[in-house]
Amino acid sequence: MRRYYLPQETGVLKALYKKLLNKERPLPPFPRVVQIQTKSGCNARCVFCPNSIVGPKLTHGEMDWELFTKVTDEITRHPVARISPYLMNEPLMDRNLGKKIRYLAERKRPDTIIKINSNGALLDEEMGEQPIESGLDRINFSVHGIRKETYESQMVGLKLEKVLENIDQFLELKKRKGASKPRVRVTMVRTKAIEEELPEIMAYWKARGVRVNVRPLENRALKEIAAKDLNPKKWKPFSFCNRLFEQAYILYNGDVVLCCVDWERTTILGNLWEQSLEEIWNSPQYQEIRRRYLAGELKGLLCQRCLTI
Repeated sequence: MRRYYLPQETGVLKALYKKLLNKERPLPPFPRVVQIQTKSGCNARCVFCPNSIVGPKLTHGEMDWELFTKVTDEITRHPVARISPYLMNEPLMDRNLGKKIRYLAERKRPDTIIKINSNGALLDEEMGEQPIESGLDRINFSVHGIRKETYESQMVGLKLEKVLENIDQFLELKKRKGASKPRVRVTMVRTKAIEEELPEIMAYWKARGVRVNVRPLENRALKEIAAKDLNPKKWKPFSFCNRLFEQAYILYNGDVVLCCVDWERTTILGNLWEQSLEEIWNSPQYQEIRRRYLAGELKGLLCQRCLTI
């Protein structure tokens, strides 16, 4: 994982030390990754996700087209590594997602990747066409388990047979069209529930030519998730997190929140109707949060509550 320092607080010699010996990088002047919540909400209540706890308490909506184009036009002027038109939501709930991805794809730099994560339950024929025709580069399907009982107890509200059928149909549609994109992966978090069936999971997706990514479980800064008996190991604080230094997170109404785990919207850094993302990214408020994080002064910050395995 990359580590960063704040150039404005570092002299020339100290900067050289950080770069050469500690392999640290200066904070980039613009985020390397941007997530955009084009429409809030999710059709599932996964036990390891804050949506099952916080989601019903939140205000919801769809991003205004004028705001989406304003945000996109700014982001695509910069050398961004990845743009993800989803955040704390199921992206396929936005039936206009293909139009938005196409707008991004037509303006992004050639080396910028457009990627979404989806549970696949809404991947009907119409929504299956959109990722292929719009210019999406990658789609990750969150499929937590391969046995019906395991999956449906973890991804509450979804049906395993339907999701697997949808993904198979999508893979077949992509093959029929001779499409190289979007690249497909299956992703999941490591919980006690899936430990014993990981060999089955790997074999199932390998037979379909799909890579699997098993990520560490996070409590997403919520004590309610930390209290659940989900974790195969002991919870521990993150040793270092690069999200504050690489990634920006935009809600449907233009609010920029601190992190992808800031479901409760504890830290609003600014709003993109009123400011540019570049201004918010380099604002005194954000820089002070980064300084405190690097100094280990986490009391009162959302970061203090984040745990992983």
